[in-house]
Amino acid sequence: MSDDEVFENAGGVGSALVFPIQAGALKKGDFMCIKGHPCKIIEISVSKTGKHGHAKASIVAIDIFTKQKLEDMAPTTHNVDAPFVKSVNYSLMDVREDGQLSLMDDENNMRDDLNLPKDEELAGEIRKQFEDGKEIQLTVYSAMGHEQVLAYKNESR
Repeated sequence: MSDDEVFENAGGVGSALVFPIQAGALKKGDFMCIKGHPCKIIEISVSKTGKHGHAKASIVAIDIFTKQKLEDMAPTTHNVDAPFVKSVNYSLMDVREDGQLSLMDDENNMRDDLNLPKDEELAGEIRKQFEDGKEIQLTVYSAMGHEQVLAYKNESR
């Protein structure tokens, strides 16, 4: 093996997508991975240490993309995976018939690679607001290699 060889993804599968955090340091509103899904914690409780063991954190969380409720339990001294979650606001410029969005960021960069959300209620609200001529800001979340529109608000100018 030579010194100039490069190891692709040497840290393991998805290593750049998550970071370790001690289960005991988690709190409501934090993000963590449960069964490979990026989730937002909605409830966390810690049991006392037993006769032979560690205190355990019982965690209830919602998948940020599917809204599915997931549960997990981990010793408070052990590490769990937490996803890097990024949110960016874009101005909605156009909604095509097929649901493809045309978005513009604060620096006037365009992107046309996202679709309306799978949540039909949210997608319908966005489409209606746009068709009514309102200026809309969409919030796009990205985590673990997935991006999706998860919220919107009317722009105030």
